[in-house]
Amino acid sequence: MLQIQNVVKTFGKLNAVDGVSLELTPGVVGLIGHNGAGKSTLMQMLATLSKPTSGRLLLEGQDIVAKPELMRRRLGYLPQDFGVYPHLTALEFLQYFAALKGVRDRQRLQQLLELVNLHEQAHRPAAGFSGGMRQRLGIAQALLNDPDVLIVDEPTAGLDPEERLRFRHLLGDLGRQRLVIVSTHIVSDIENMASQLAILRQGRLVSYTTPEAVLASAAGKVWTALLAPADYEALSGHVHVLQAQPQGGRVQVRMAHATRPFAEAQPVQASLEEALMAQRYADARVAA
Repeated sequence: MLQIQNVVKTFGKLNAVDGVSLELTPGVVGLIGHNGAGKSTLMQMLATLSKPTSGRLLLEGQDIVAKPELMRRRLGYLPQDFGVYPHLTALEFLQYFAALKGVRDRQRLQQLLELVNLHEQAHRPAAGFSGGMRQRLGIAQALLNDPDVLIVDEPTAGLDPEERLRFRHLLGDLGRQRLVIVSTHIVSDIENMASQLAILRQGRLVSYTTPEAVLASAAGKVWTALLAPADYEALSGHVHVLQAQPQGGRVQVRMAHATRPFAEAQPVQASLEEALMAQRYADARVAA
């Protein structure tokens, strides 16, 4: 459906996106990587807000760099820094964007407010909305034109745990009917909703895989042990510590290592974040 072919985006001497190629189909795709990995730059190109230095972007075989309107009429976009007009109510805000997008179905506005659970706040000024409510209003405006492609950039930044959970469920539901691309450096945000993961490092695509494959790759590589503080300090340089939590005068440690690092270490099921960190640790050791 959406093809990214050897895309490069250069700022001066920096390749912010460096030869990325992907083929994306409906479902939720988690675009993950550290801050500065090139996620937002890539998403801005997909949203036709900027052009690649080289490479091609195709929507069902048609070049959206040469003809950006092909993507724009089928796109919903929620940028990282989404602002609302504080004196407009939720309904007035959607009415304004509906006019900009040429959407004349007023019933759809009510349907979208219900979808994002803001129908009871339809006549409330956005100035009093929480961060999560503003993000949900942002998703509603992104869905006004019933897009085939929905792009959301760091959607849960600054949200409290309850709002983050609600927002993840909403995006997961939306991904059943369309291509949803979610950019984030918070791995837990996409752990239970992404069907595919595109992992970027320093502008390059290092892996395009599934969460299940990443978890499988970490089997036998993540360990736990309850250690005395002195033994914990001695671990430095020998294993990659994923978590360390004080517990009754000792330290509960979760760590990544290709084999059992010492006799007391026990294998443990990794979270997706731990599996990705273990993978990165292994890659770094190979490179060294």
